[in-house]
Amino acid sequence: MTDPWGNPLSPDDQRPVNPQPEDYPPDFAPNPAWPGAQTPDTPVSSATPPPPPMPAPGGSPASPPAWPGTPPPPQPAWQGPKFSGMAIASMVCGILSITCTGFLGIILGPTALGLGLSGRKAIAGSNGWKKGDGMATAGIVTGVIGIIFSIVYLIFLFKNPNFITDFVDNLTTTTTTGGKLQGA
Repeated sequence: MTDPWGNPLSPDDQRPVNPQPEDYPPDFAPNPAWPGAQTPDTPVSSATPPPPPMPAPGGSPASPPAWPGTPPPPQPAWQGPKFSGMAIASMVCGILSITCTGFLGIILGPTALGLGLSGRKAIAGSNGWKKGDGMATAGIVTGVIGIIFSIVYLIFLFKNPNFITDFVDNLTTTTTTGGKLQGA
């Protein structure tokens, strides 16, 4: 007799003439700590478990009862610290106060400053559950810059009330040089 690759088998490796099935799996004593384990002296009951109790009138039980032998519910995955919403809002308001210099910037700048200060205080008191201290600081700095730009812009507008109309008129009018290049 040969193996699947054509090599001759020794007499010890020959197939048995009259194979007997083995008792598989081997008998073992169940662990009584396992859920639903039956000890040898406990009769196996074919009855179904009783239904859960009815909730009290006007309310429901706090949590449904667990059926015997069911594992506990899984725990939620650990979530890391979250970014502070005030820090994010402070940074956004601070950036907008710079880009929207003027009447809107004079409103968004102090808003960014207040949100940044309260956000930093909330982050410091969160015991590590909130993060975003850098965003809150960026909101404070950009809010102050937006306030300064807005004040300077508004002072400039009050000193030169015709600035905007003159600027728009200069954008819409064209000048010609009569075909000659300037400076030539």
